[in-house]
Parts: sequence; C-alpha cells; structure tokens
Amino acid sequence: MTTKENETSSESGVHPSFPKEFNGLPVEIDYDGAGRPFPTIIVDDQRFSLGMIMDMVPGGNIVEHVQTIRNIKAREDDVLICTYPKSGTHWIWEIVSMLRKGKAEYDPRIKETAMLEFISKDQIEAMESPRNLNTHFPLRMLPKDLLDTKRKIIHVMRNPKDAAVSMYHHFKSMKIGVGHVYPGTFSDFLSLFFCLEMGAKGGWNKYVTDFEKFAKDNPDYPILSLYFEDIKQDPKREITKVAKFLDVPYTEEFITAVAERCDFENLKKANQEIKDDYLTRNIAHDGKQFMYRKGTVGDWKNWFTVAQNELFDETFKARMQGSELKFKFVL
Repeated sequence: MTTKENETSSESGVHPSFPKEFNGLPVEIDYDGAGRPFPTIIVDDQRFSLGMIMDMVPGGNIVEHVQTIRNIKAREDDVLICTYPKSGTHWIWEIVSMLRKGKAEYDPRIKETAMLEFISKDQIEAMESPRNLNTHFPLRMLPKDLLDTKRKIIHVMRNPKDAAVSMYHHFKSMKIGVGHVYPGTFSDFLSLFFCLEMGAKGGWNKYVTDFEKFAKDNPDYPILSLYFEDIKQDPKREITKVAKFLDVPYTEEFITAVAERCDFENLKKANQEIKDDYLTRNIAHDGKQFMYRKGTVGDWKNWFTVAQNELFDETFKARMQGSELKFKFVL
C-alpha cells in the first residue's frame, strides 16, 4: 500500500512543561508514537486537550463550563447537532441552517458561533431563535433541559479511519490542541489516536455507541442519525431526510440547490470568501483556512500502512462488538 507517511517527518525537541493540575483536576499525559507528551484533563470520564481548554473554552475553566452547558434552558425550536470531531459538523450545520431559513444561502457566521464548547451562557441566551446549536460533547454532557424536553438532535457519524486522518491534519494546522502545532508523522499520531479514541474506555467508539443506545432506549425521542459517507454518496436523499425530520417545507428544486451549495468545494470557497472566520485567523499557525481539507471517503488508504489497517480493523471489531452501526470505509 502506498502511503503519504513520509511527507512529514518527525521533529525532536525539548518537551514543553505542563502543570500538574488545571481547573483543580490532575493533568494526564499520554504519548504519541515518538514519545511526545499530549496533556489532557478528564471531566466526567471525558478527555479534553489542555491546549484547547486554555485557548478556547470561555473563562478557561472546562469544569465550570461543562456544568454551565448542562444547565442551559432549551427553547421549543432548538435543534442540536452532535458529532465526534472531524465528522462533518460544518457540513451538516450549514445544511440545517439553509433548510430552516428556507433559503439556499450561506450563513455569514461560522458554526463555532453556535458551538456549545466555545460560547458562554450569555452568548447562548442572546442567540436569536431558532437556534441551530452544535457540539462535540458526548451525550452525558448535553444540556439536561434539552434532553428532558425532547428537543431534536441530529447525530452524524463518520468512519474512524477517515476521522483519524482528518484529525491529524487538523492538529498539523492549528496552534492549539497540543499546545503547539503537532510536529509528528501520521504514524506517531495514530498511536495517540489508538490510545485516546479506540481504547478500552472509549473515545470515538463510546461517543457513537452511547448515541446508538440512547436512540434504542428512547424510541420516542426525536433523534436523526446520519452517516457522513451516506451524505457524500447521495446528498439529495440525505438532505431530504433532514428536511423531513425538521418538518420544514421543501421542494425538489430547493433540496437540489442546498445540495449544490453544500458541496464540499463550494463550502470551502464560501468559508474563505463569505464567512467571518475569526477562528482560522486566531489559531491557524499560518493564518490559512484549515477546517476544510478534502471531505472525501477513503482518504485513509493514502495514510494507513497494511499493518496499521489490520490492527485498526481488529481493534474496531472488538470495540464495536454488539453495535448495529454500519460504517462505510470506501464508496
């Protein structure tokens, strides 16, 4: 298998010093394949990158922020988009925004302006209705009132191989997440991904199976589960599913227009030319847009070695035992 592994070489250097505690919690140190430290803290059995907390969480206190989010009051017309990172959040958020306003026009804002992790309680309360909220928070951290009042949730899943590749490039482009731009190779990063996201306690696998179990245990709860790969394969069909779920009026022409506007390359262009992407300006190491890279299915084949792929498949099978979720790794 031909891979792009050697396109980026490892860099050695002095490991940065990290505090022993942050927000009153111990700082956990994990290591990538080259022995580089990756600092996190654990809140309610969920790992958070120390760099991301320090730079992006309102007030810099993740413990307080998680509790604040849990206690926000839902509105009748709230919709919450839930995704594991690098699983199409920008994509589905733009689709939902267009469907709910009835126009195939881009929202001039970036979706982080409605992301629970990065906005304060005051900002959430000041948002105009209807609110198209989004988050990477796991199910157990979602606003209690939103769940109790059964507000609509859209959960989008992506195969973890492509998610891992996308996350690697995300960390290569941003100044936060590991406290600096990630200098390692994909192999180095994949070791870290295995440890944090495919481990026995779960990261990626627990995220998606918790939603799967919730939907099964609460058959009357309005939750729509979608696959990134299905949206890519037949966008008009999947966008129609979303429109029906949201109970918004639509025509075939409107769905076609939304699908075209939300084509990956068009979204990428819009993000550069229309949106006020303050996030890129603030955290990209070179000031360039990095949220939209390829948006394809199967790019993992360019990065995984045969041995890595076999190990991943074995681990995936073990972690997803008992799950009925069906992921597509190629189209």
